[in-house]
Amino acid sequence: MQIIPAINCEDFECIKEKLQKAAEFFNDLPAESAKSAEKEEWVQIDIADGKFTAHKTWNSPKELSEVISHLPNVNLEIHLMVENPLEVIDDWIKSGARRIIVHYEAIYKEAACNNSNDETDIINFLLKKCIEKGVELGLAINPSTPVENIIRHLDRVRFIQLLAVNPGLAGQQFQAIILQKIKFLKENLYSEVVVEIDGGINLEIAKLCKEAGADVLVSASHIWGAEKPEIALKELQNI
Repeated sequence: MQIIPAINCEDFECIKEKLQKAAEFFNDLPAESAKSAEKEEWVQIDIADGKFTAHKTWNSPKELSEVISHLPNVNLEIHLMVENPLEVIDDWIKSGARRIIVHYEAIYKEAACNNSNDETDIINFLLKKCIEKGVELGLAINPSTPVENIIRHLDRVRFIQLLAVNPGLAGQQFQAIILQKIKFLKENLYSEVVVEIDGGINLEIAKLCKEAGADVLVSASHIWGAEKPEIALKELQNI
């Protein structure tokens, strides 16, 4: 099971500091495990616009592109908790992101406001932009959104993030309903879809998510709040 450290910051200095620290995590991996560790060399950055979420984070793709060029061993996953991903996805693609995750709820709202498009049109538009630049597109849903709502999109978007807390601040408590969503996806016809869980991850919750069938776990507070973040990360990786 893959573990991705998440960064949730209000300023660029915080972003730079944690990205550098994450790069050090990966540099410290034993040489003999380089191939197996390749998939683990990912960092997620949470982007909240203060509209889709009550909380607002740092939000500058241009600044990110300047720092990520100096960290070649870090693959970036951008979690866009924003009201209209259509308006910003080009900038985040240019920032150097390898994966961009957009929220189904934002797409649904945009489709409802524009009668000429439906959810599929918008997702296809985003997907085309990502494919053209070699970037993976992921689709996220909030804890309150039924997983059945995204089923018709799984033939095109094969990376799903189940948000286990309400979008916004790090440090919230994991919502157990997510375990049933994992099982639903993995026990039906969608076992090949990569399922990522984000929010409230600690060692106990990580074990439950793994048992339910999760492929990827994202952790912010458990890692960065630890006295030794690199040890907290390794403990999660060893589950």
